[in-house]
Amino acid sequence: MKAFFKDVFRRMAVLFVSAFLFAILSLVIFSFFADSLIAPKVERIEDDSFLVLDLTMNLTDRPADVSFEDLTRQALVDGEMIPEFHLKELIDALESASREKNLKGIFITGGFVPSGYGCGYETILELVRALEVFKQSGKKIIGYIHSPSQLDYLVYSVCDELIMDPAGTMIITGLASEQLFLGDSLKKYGVGIQVVRTGRYKGAVETFTDNKFSDENRAQIQNLLNRRWKHYTQTISTSRSMRLEDLNQTLAEKFIWKPKDAVERGFVDRIDDFGGVINRLVELGAEEKEENTFAQIGLRDYFERLRPNPLDEVEDGEKKIALVYVEGAITDGWGDNGESVGGDEIARRIRKIRKDPESYKAIVLRINSPGGSVSGSESILFELIRAQEADMPVIVSMGPVAASGGYWIATASDKIFAGSQSITGSIGVFGILPNVESLGSTYGLKWDRVKTSPSADIFSVARPKTKDEIGVFQNYVNDTYDRFLKLVAESRGLELGEVEKMAEGRVWTGLEAYELGLVDQIGGLSQALAEAIKVAGLDSGYEIEEFPKVRTPASAIAELLDVRTDRISLKRETSFNNPVLEKISDVVPLLKSFNDPIGIYGILPWYRAQLGFNPWEMKL
Repeated sequence: MKAFFKDVFRRMAVLFVSAFLFAILSLVIFSFFADSLIAPKVERIEDDSFLVLDLTMNLTDRPADVSFEDLTRQALVDGEMIPEFHLKELIDALESASREKNLKGIFITGGFVPSGYGCGYETILELVRALEVFKQSGKKIIGYIHSPSQLDYLVYSVCDELIMDPAGTMIITGLASEQLFLGDSLKKYGVGIQVVRTGRYKGAVETFTDNKFSDENRAQIQNLLNRRWKHYTQTISTSRSMRLEDLNQTLAEKFIWKPKDAVERGFVDRIDDFGGVINRLVELGAEEKEENTFAQIGLRDYFERLRPNPLDEVEDGEKKIALVYVEGAITDGWGDNGESVGGDEIARRIRKIRKDPESYKAIVLRINSPGGSVSGSESILFELIRAQEADMPVIVSMGPVAASGGYWIATASDKIFAGSQSITGSIGVFGILPNVESLGSTYGLKWDRVKTSPSADIFSVARPKTKDEIGVFQNYVNDTYDRFLKLVAESRGLELGEVEKMAEGRVWTGLEAYELGLVDQIGGLSQALAEAIKVAGLDSGYEIEEFPKVRTPASAIAELLDVRTDRISLKRETSFNNPVLEKISDVVPLLKSFNDPIGIYGILPWYRAQLGFNPWEMKL
């Protein structure tokens, strides 16, 4: 009898919890569907308002990935998550704001919170250029800083008036590159790493095999750091009307300044607390008396003004430019979360576009990727080639990085745009073959096998590869490298010998790549889109459709209710609090992206943690 009642109570408890969760889920679904399906409430812009550009965001190239988990957390947990915006919507908003009669200007505050491949240097530069265009309207840009990072300050330097918190600090240290090397550690713990590669500069495997940079890799990273630092200081010098010689002298003397020193050196215009800043914005614009602040509209509310009503019907026959994002390491298969992207997923999107030539008139491929799986890259390449064969123009826009496999897919294009500070090249291939035989032996683990042929277990991690097997892999890598060189030579109209000299895994800035003939024009996403519109012969009556699409709460919930088990998005990894573990955790996503079926890759693994403007190694 006792067992009977225990079972009854257990079932009642399960029923109660299930009902509760269902009620919460229903509430969340209803709430978000209601907000999405009802015509959105458009915030009125008061006269003489300021658009508030809060940099407390992760600025990505691709539209933000809104998951149902995020929506639920936002609905049930007090406090907002760090917003994630993408470059195009921000550029569009600034362009619109420049024409907004009720807007007096822009107020910039906060500091970037980078994640994944967001807040890349070239992406931030495109934001800076958009702000410079905004200033041509005659409207003011006012900024308020506390302790900006070097990347933050690049944006703030554009301000007509830059005010600093009395308790703030100005820190400009320069750039450094730091990489974690696991070679000695892996040997110590009995993990064997066998490598096959091409090119003196293909340092992709060094983190797993060595304890320091190779001379060639060190030289190319030093070159990139020097060029980027020169560009950074020149940008600050121009924006702040400072003599470059004086700026360099100031930065050579020290790297941290108090507010008074920052004013004297010309980094900021004056010092004031936030109350004083509000008074200044009221003086320049208007007052919001109910809130005791200045008249303003937030960035998110302004975005809502620009987005079309979901109830509005799309006109039949409207011509489109397809903007396809490739952001993150390229993997084999499906998935797209901003950290890594499946080649099959991108190929599917391109195939959908080219199969509808009546609607889509051109493709702009925005690449922010260090490369990855050769198999995944090939999947994308073949679909781009088919689009070209179908007379659909393909224009490439290189973001912060389009290297190795990222450059591989760029070869199937009619024109390549790169930012002056985009990182590209890295034309090279490698294979990495780990084994844990020694580790297993240390702990008494033994493997035995039965097989039909000598190399039937070639991909097993339980044993090292034989000399002959390594030779087979090396030949495959060499053949793949030769194909890479030919792709570049044919697409760029270069002699094979010319490509070989600039290849070998060497990395270039966008400006260097332009001088070498690897890209066609220096320019950002806006220039690439303008070119696509031009070659497609579109003057008006067109729209730009993004892939992946801008996610809304309704679409996230719809995906939840119609789960596709063959295309599961990759989830972001939870970071660690321990500094050492944090460094190691940066390697984990890279290892997870190593899923090529043959184990051959074209990737630049150190990009995310290098070159100074990155959240992992550089807290700037």
